[in-house]
Amino acid sequence: MKDSVSPVPRSRRGRSFAETRGAILDLIRSSGEISRGELARRSALTEATISKAVKVLLAEKVIVEAGYAESTGGKRPTLLRLVNSGRWAVGVILDHFRIVATLCGIDGSQVASIEIPGAGEDDAETVLLRVTDEVLRLLSRNDVAKDAVIGLGIAVSGRRIEHFESGTAPLEAWWQQPFVAGRLEQLTGLEVLQENDANCAALGEFWSGRVPDDRDFALVYLADGVGVGLIINGDAYRGRSGHFGEIGHSFVDPAARPCWCGSFGCLNTVGTPQAIAQAVLDSPGRRTEWGLADDESPAVTYSKVASLARAGEPVAKQAVEEAAGFLATAVVSLVNIVDLDRIILAGPGLSVGADEYFAAVQERVRSTYMSSIHPVEVELREASADIAALGAAALVLHRRLTPQLNTQ
Repeated sequence: MKDSVSPVPRSRRGRSFAETRGAILDLIRSSGEISRGELARRSALTEATISKAVKVLLAEKVIVEAGYAESTGGKRPTLLRLVNSGRWAVGVILDHFRIVATLCGIDGSQVASIEIPGAGEDDAETVLLRVTDEVLRLLSRNDVAKDAVIGLGIAVSGRRIEHFESGTAPLEAWWQQPFVAGRLEQLTGLEVLQENDANCAALGEFWSGRVPDDRDFALVYLADGVGVGLIINGDAYRGRSGHFGEIGHSFVDPAARPCWCGSFGCLNTVGTPQAIAQAVLDSPGRRTEWGLADDESPAVTYSKVASLARAGEPVAKQAVEEAAGFLATAVVSLVNIVDLDRIILAGPGLSVGADEYFAAVQERVRSTYMSSIHPVEVELREASADIAALGAAALVLHRRLTPQLNTQ
């Protein structure tokens, strides 16, 4: 079985003191509470280096001393942990149907959040001004000064559309374009980072879940569509063009309808909440029978269908179970190709129907080739529209506080 924790401590010494400091901070983050001596043992750094870095982190008010560990015969060692106040990060999920802004402490814990209507058909400037107002209101309500905020993270659905020719991507959403970060910096006066929602959700799991930087995992993020955030060596893997994680374009069903990408049988067309909603809306009989409206969001339609499935309506139940099976097929390929031992299912698309998706993935993963070599964990997170916003805040903390982990 592949070990999840390295048996031999590896040196956390970076190319600069800032990187070494970041590596030590990451050990504190992933440990919850840890002594200076344990930091030295686990980092393979000298006690003098640990002492210097800890002194700086204490002065920056990034960590605090948090009581004492049990004595092993001498003086009780002092424990260190991240602070949960004094420095802050803001995260925002920005897409067509929902906008959620959240305020987090350095440890990734949520302090407050606010939800407003999504971008809809509004132009970029109108929406960004609305987001700015809400972010500044969020800070004001919680007595947080702007100079105490490390940065603002923006999670966006889909990948940046600068890589597509005009007209080829569905709903060419302006919020997927790189100008969003720059404009929000101008409006808010905060440093802004922009990232895909699945990557944000995975980074949120990594940061607030105290995952060590040598524990790789994939987070399958289900909203209206589906994406994957893959954490390798303590950072999100993005691929050559930043488009890794498009599991929605995995081939899973030769009988499926054409996908907007030009291919057939993509997971997006059969295995997502949006696909289930669209299939029902394309059936006038079902649409009328189940009281579905043409102008409601796919998330609302899916929620109604999934609720019917949970109540035992046979057609709805079959639709959700088939979609879950297609997602499981794609996840199996991911597990075998990347050699993963941990898969996390998360996202607002699991607000209803989570059990069906979880059961399908868990069952299929048990029979994978990789499962014959080592156990593969499948975990289900609570469905929430906040998860990507929390992850966007974690993106800021991750990039700014642990620079040695960031490759891009």
